[in-house]
Amino acid sequence: MVAEQAEIGPVTCAGCGLLCDDVRLDCSGEAVRLQPSCALGAQWFTERVRRPAGLPVAMVNGEPTDLESALTRAGELLRGARRPLVYGFDASTVEDARAAFALADRLGALVVTENMTGAWPGAPAFPLRGATTATLGEIRDRSRLVVIWGEDPEATHPRLLERLRFGGGAPASSVARRTLVVIDNRDTATARRADLRLEWPRERDLEALVTLHALQRKVAPAAGDLNAQLGGLLTRIADVPHVAFVYGPGLTGGDGGQRRALALHELTRALSHERHVVTLALTRAPGTTGVQDALAWQTGYAGNVDLASGHPELHTATHSGEGADDVDVALRIDGAPAALAPGVAEIALCSHPTSGPGPDPQVSIRTAAAGVHAAGTAHRLDGVPLALQAPLAGDAPTTAELLVRLLAEVAP
Repeated sequence: MVAEQAEIGPVTCAGCGLLCDDVRLDCSGEAVRLQPSCALGAQWFTERVRRPAGLPVAMVNGEPTDLESALTRAGELLRGARRPLVYGFDASTVEDARAAFALADRLGALVVTENMTGAWPGAPAFPLRGATTATLGEIRDRSRLVVIWGEDPEATHPRLLERLRFGGGAPASSVARRTLVVIDNRDTATARRADLRLEWPRERDLEALVTLHALQRKVAPAAGDLNAQLGGLLTRIADVPHVAFVYGPGLTGGDGGQRRALALHELTRALSHERHVVTLALTRAPGTTGVQDALAWQTGYAGNVDLASGHPELHTATHSGEGADDVDVALRIDGAPAALAPGVAEIALCSHPTSGPGPDPQVSIRTAAAGVHAAGTAHRLDGVPLALQAPLAGDAPTTAELLVRLLAEVAP
């Protein structure tokens, strides 16, 4: 029981993509407490450790059932699918991802690893152009200028600035002078910690990136009120040998987001002619980076992949649902539900209950929460693989185990 293991650790926290692996848990109270303290991580553990008792292991058409019956029904749906979709992966391990891709390959499914809710960001920039990336350690030790664009990691990744040694780290005398620039017109905790703050509305981010690129190339941009701020930023970039741009959904999410991502990566390549410039994407979900890495290993593409033709094809949709209009069966793996078309039968394998805009799944199976009740491998947002422990006993099967059994159900 949890009460018999009041203090646990160190373990890896999967409360965000930072995956801090030095965390100790205090499970003696109503809410789990973390050391080092982190409200986001504490909430994540509490929701999974203090999960309501008596939850059914599986449900079919809204009625509780046993695991075998649920798997049989899920297998029937998948065998009869004309256009299956596999999506989610917010809290998945690399082991879950590998099992999911084996099943998707057998089904000829469309695999979507990006968030399918909200405005669609557009065709993926990373597979089309690539990006210059770095580990947290490289940014911490080498970057003299760190630019956080449209993000508030103090809220979404609470220990990021600590890990990058902005306050609370080594004594100032032991590290070279470093500058934190925040581009955001919101009053956030991260913006208040900035050495330099630049402000403009989010809808002008693409204009700002294009103008910055033009200034770097010494091409006179059109007269505008952003030029002075951007010229000052470019001067600071020119003064240091290593720069990091930190970004996330604040820049790349929503309508046209991948166009902004493409502009950022083009800019970093141009700036790298005279210095080293890297990017760090702040993924929200802890499973995203590892799942996309595993997909790239197996298919050659890190984004969304269509397997319907018998070989992997990069899914370069420009709006939500493009290429998936005829989906009839969706398999959601530990992720947020999407607004699927009416009549789509959904199978949900999830460790944490979530509600969505549509009807309840036809088949729902509760899985063990990775990092709490199930062990596995996850990739930190900078691509570094870390082990997730299973500090507490659970009664649910792992997602990978269920996917292997579903593959056996649909295999000829």
